[in-house]
Amino acid sequence: MSEWGRSILAGRTRPGAGDPVLLMIAFLLGLIGLVMIYSASGILAGKHYNDSAFFLKRQLVWMGIGLVGLTVAARIDLDRLRGWIAPLTLLVFALLIAVLLPGVGSEINGSRRWLRLGPLAFQPSEAAKLFTILYLSNYVARRGDQLRDFFEGVGPALILIGLELALILVEPDLGMTVTVLMLAAMLLLVGGVSIKHLASIGLLMIPLVLYWILKTPYRRERVMAYLHPWDNSSSSGFQMIQSYLALGSGGIAGNGLGEGRQKLFFLPEPHTDFIFALIGEELGLIGTLFLLFLYIALLWKGTQIALAIEDPFRRMLGTGMTLMMTLPALLNMGVVTGLLPTKGLALPFVSYGGSSLLMNCVAIGFLFNVSREAKAGSGRTAVQGGRG
Repeated sequence: MSEWGRSILAGRTRPGAGDPVLLMIAFLLGLIGLVMIYSASGILAGKHYNDSAFFLKRQLVWMGIGLVGLTVAARIDLDRLRGWIAPLTLLVFALLIAVLLPGVGSEINGSRRWLRLGPLAFQPSEAAKLFTILYLSNYVARRGDQLRDFFEGVGPALILIGLELALILVEPDLGMTVTVLMLAAMLLLVGGVSIKHLASIGLLMIPLVLYWILKTPYRRERVMAYLHPWDNSSSSGFQMIQSYLALGSGGIAGNGLGEGRQKLFFLPEPHTDFIFALIGEELGLIGTLFLLFLYIALLWKGTQIALAIEDPFRRMLGTGMTLMMTLPALLNMGVVTGLLPTKGLALPFVSYGGSSLLMNCVAIGFLFNVSREAKAGSGRTAVQGGRG
């Protein structure tokens, strides 16, 4: 093992076995994901790749990588990790820039969001979500009461996060940009930043967001499809209508696992962004409510763990990792049910997508790490400065 690895993992002998409920929730979500990915993608994969388990096999590979990431994050020395946040910042920005370079980043459907790793593809913006939480957790813990001052307290953090968001936006990936922005705003609010400061920034950003949406035809079409899907039933509203049909046809108990019809080339992206609609079709209202219950349980458990910790870095880290796994879930469900415009967001642990699965496994690992102290009743007071 490298010197970096030894220094980061050193000293992980604290008391407390961690909260097994976290692992159980993640296991159930991952299991549901594997089953539904195979159900949703089998016919599609068979047609295009002559292998009905094509997407399932890839998800299993990423799950194996994710379990390694979970284990490392669960055992990592969080105090030592804080000293490596600056190098991690450079790494994340390098990846976000690399994905935009011709010949380096892979362009799919007009967007440059992926880096090829042999047969697999990695999405740096997923890592940016995790980095945002690590960076802001450390920043808030070090700044403390200074955060009440806009220019000296929160200003430097906003500049760095703003640069990160700009790189994600030009990929372009508006859905991920909005998600990271919401995560950052929530963490800063929890960390003690004045709500007036955040509201002022939000008001200033509204014209920019509207301009970014309205200047691009396909984004304008998405907005119109959200407002009037049935008026655009054969074009921009097609996916939304097929989602409605899938959810509505499932009824209370569903049509049966594997018996969905919308995956027969009616509902686009049935194994990725709109897998929740297929769950509603095959497992019914019971299946969708059970899935919602798991995410709510994860939110409750993560919040409980974060509140039990005295150390501000660990408290912010626990809060951030909880939000990282539950906020996109609520946004995804909002999109699929028509409450929100389509954004291209994965359902954590459930949708097909290796980068998302890997980062969510790491998030569970970090939250489990924090839960060790919460369960052992050994929450620390503020860690001495000088890290990060």
